[in-house]
Amino acid sequence: MSEFSGEVIRELFPTPRHLALLLDATLLRPEATEREYLQFLRECADMGFRCAVVPLYYLPIARQELKGSGVTLGTVIGFPLGHSSTDAKRSEAVLALQHGATELDMVINISALRSGREARVREDIAAVVHLARRYDAGKGEGHVVVKVILETGYLNREEVRKGAMLAVEAGADFVKTSTGFGPRGADPEEVAFLRQVVGPGFGVKASGGIRRLSDVIRMVKAGANRVGTSSAGEIMREYLEYFRWR
Repeated sequence: MSEFSGEVIRELFPTPRHLALLLDATLLRPEATEREYLQFLRECADMGFRCAVVPLYYLPIARQELKGSGVTLGTVIGFPLGHSSTDAKRSEAVLALQHGATELDMVINISALRSGREARVREDIAAVVHLARRYDAGKGEGHVVVKVILETGYLNREEVRKGAMLAVEAGADFVKTSTGFGPRGADPEEVAFLRQVVGPGFGVKASGGIRRLSDVIRMVKAGANRVGTSSAGEIMREYLEYFRWR
């Protein structure tokens, strides 16, 4: 059971819907089979998560499985290392949008950031953001959400600050802590620092190593307004089981 009291849980998530709309459910494991992806997508549709994030390859299947569910379709760009070219990231974004994705989680060029190439990093992010905004204007409906993955496990505090500010300057919607494939996942102190850097009006997504309801609560209390996890179903079942006995 959660280490937090029922009062705290109820305050943050009065209903299952409040929790579901915070969660980006992800399945990005390279060894996962098509059958696993289908099961994952059906669970996302049943539980009504905010977003289902899958690799580019699985977008056509995901689009079909999530049709009419209200679950947003997301994918990853430049994943997981971030140092593919800007043209490659732009091409991935085009394919993603063509296949129905409306949330793009792109990995920052970590090497460029750590090398002090701030203008290059800003241009890399802006290229994907600009494409998303052109798509918004062309479709005339909705808004393509761009989240910038910093992979904070490779960065010192000043690099995290610079990366977050570059994401803001480039017009992205969120900064995100990690891919889940780096040296470490989300940390509440880092989430709190990101919230301090970007301010209250910008998105902060915690991702990586979040497996329990208590992990989600810690991230939300630190300032995250979106949580990415490959354990979304387990977290929702933990929430429902907690209140089943109360």
